[in-house]
Amino acid sequence: MDTATLRQILLAEMECYTGEGLNDRAYLTVNETDGVYTIVDIARVQGRRLVGTVLVARLDKDRVVIELDRHDKPLVDALIMRGVPKAQIVLAYHRDALPA
Repeated sequence: MDTATLRQILLAEMECYTGEGLNDRAYLTVNETDGVYTIVDIARVQGRRLVGTVLVARLDKDRVVIELDRHDKPLVDALIMRGVPKAQIVLAYHRDALPA
């Protein structure tokens, strides 16, 4: 799959992780220059404000590299369901290595 299609699918799937929750709001942040995409969560728990990065993915040539995924519905599963070949997905948070 070509990089432009990968980017389009990646952004569409990451957008699904955004929005209002019970006590939080998740935002998609995009760095097109470096091809890095993140989901940042801002929450209120027991009166305390918590901010954290919960998903980080980037494009590396013709691969999606998932650096961090703290969701119960993993991004890798969503990408595969959209037709992204497993060979083009690197799970860096599981210590998958990028091919040279």
